[in-house]
Amino acid sequence: MTSGRVHRWFTPYAFALPAVAVLATFVGYSFVQAIRYSFTRYTPFEPPAFVGLENYRRLLSDDRFWACLGNSAIYLLVTPALIVLSLWAAMVVRSGIRGRNWIQLLLFLPVITPTIVGAVAWRLLLDDHGLLNAGLESIGIQPKAWLTSYPLTLVSPMLVTLWKGFGFYMMIFLAALLSVPRELEEAAELDGAGRLGVMRNVVIPHIWPTVVMVGVVSSISAMKVFDEIFVTVRGVPIEHQTVVPLVYDWAVERGDYGMASAVGIVLFVIVLLMSLINLKLSGGGSKS
Repeated sequence: MTSGRVHRWFTPYAFALPAVAVLATFVGYSFVQAIRYSFTRYTPFEPPAFVGLENYRRLLSDDRFWACLGNSAIYLLVTPALIVLSLWAAMVVRSGIRGRNWIQLLLFLPVITPTIVGAVAWRLLLDDHGLLNAGLESIGIQPKAWLTSYPLTLVSPMLVTLWKGFGFYMMIFLAALLSVPRELEEAAELDGAGRLGVMRNVVIPHIWPTVVMVGVVSSISAMKVFDEIFVTVRGVPIEHQTVVPLVYDWAVERGDYGMASAVGIVLFVIVLLMSLINLKLSGGGSKS
């Protein structure tokens, strides 16, 4: 192999090397350590001691884990809501409505707002004496315990997730919609297809890979949500929260790093399988 060919072959890897090194150090190494610790009894007061599958047996017999896993499944409902709302907003912006630049700016502002700040604002809004309950009372509806009553303790952080991610996915869909050839839409309209027909037969098939990507990314984000729950409904029983707060509970509140690692590894496997299934089903649907 000549020096020129070696240079061309090595250059892309040289550019990728710093990022790979950072990922290997701070992600890969930590992941391997988490796997190792999940097979140990490890607390702040004793070094890791190998216990085999004991942590996983304890986990699978723990009612709190199954309750949190069920709550994580419920939290996934935020994904279709995000897809529908952000796609609708992207279509509105694409339609050329007056003031669309200002609309884009307003809808994107939550994305650049720190999650903690947004969650604190929503907590104040959803408080027992907050603005939302005041509005409900004004129209004769009984105030709700948004921050303390299950399942509202899931709905409240889901609202924060919707508010936070809405603008980001809207911009992704907007970029995808702008790539749809106008000629195809006009041809479908000339053939007698209405707006729903154009959307179903032209737009959706063209942007389907983007829909799949948004579905996978938002589902993963929903499964590993923490900040919104930790700030918005902090203090509610762990059985009213999702899996990641359970990891925090085992590691920080209980000091059982082995169990916390086991929960994290199980969550990783669930998210990985869910993503692969989602991609497989979505890919199959796009070919039909």
